[in-house]
Amino acid sequence: MSRHHRTSGRHRAAPTARRALGSLLTLGTLAGAAAAAAVAPSASAAPGNVVVLGDSLAANPNLVDYLSGKITPLPGGRLDGVGCGSDQRFANAVGAGSGLPAENYTCAGASFRTGGLHVTDQADRAAAQGALTGDTREVVIFAGANDTYPYATFTPNPMPVPQIRENLRVAIRDTVNHVRSLAPNAEIKITGYPRMTNDNRDVCLLNVIPGAPVQDKIFRTGEFEDAIQWAQIDGARDAGARFIDVKPLSWDHGMCSNDRWMAGLIDTTSGPRNLPLHMTDAGLDAVGRFVGEA
Repeated sequence: MSRHHRTSGRHRAAPTARRALGSLLTLGTLAGAAAAAAVAPSASAAPGNVVVLGDSLAANPNLVDYLSGKITPLPGGRLDGVGCGSDQRFANAVGAGSGLPAENYTCAGASFRTGGLHVTDQADRAAAQGALTGDTREVVIFAGANDTYPYATFTPNPMPVPQIRENLRVAIRDTVNHVRSLAPNAEIKITGYPRMTNDNRDVCLLNVIPGAPVQDKIFRTGEFEDAIQWAQIDGARDAGARFIDVKPLSWDHGMCSNDRWMAGLIDTTSGPRNLPLHMTDAGLDAVGRFVGEA
């Protein structure tokens, strides 16, 4: 079992526990398999903008946003550049941190190579709408979890986690190269995921007693947490992008923390948030601003 390193935030992959994070993230994806941010696309973006791409952590839709993007527009529903529902919180925080106009093209359920809207598709939409151009200063990509659990759960032949990690590394590399072809002058930032597990590599799915999160000993999420982290590190390096490590920032805010940035499955004591098994408002604000400032 791997050990966390507070100074670097990087984790080495542990032995195989294929169904752990799979079951955990599947529930989260079903609960929030939505879309992305919250403003209608503009015909052309302001010069020197930042474009945000990613999955449901970045999109963070509530139910009305999700239904508005997937089924029919509803009063109060917020859609982003790809027509996905989102509260725009993460993109706004990135913009505030960077000091640049932020264009949101995230979508819940998105992935690098698996299901949903691929990150390359998000980039293509942004380019077609004039948001992603040679004048774009930065591109932030926050995705990867949806490229792990589908290969290790609900399948008769689970893929070994090291292979999942390698496939994700290659997909991140190829995605960065594609984005660079659309925005050749932009700095591309691959955003790491916040800390989920505690020092025992456990998560806390049940949080109903204030100050007493319940550690779950069934799911072994740490292996997938490590696989995503290292695939992002290596994929970013291979394509000349920057990996933004948010593990140190979120070290004291894992799912078993009283001040957690990742809510549990049944969680009545977390801070405000839109979805179970997703980030709280405080976490999105802190991580988004940190990435923007990086």
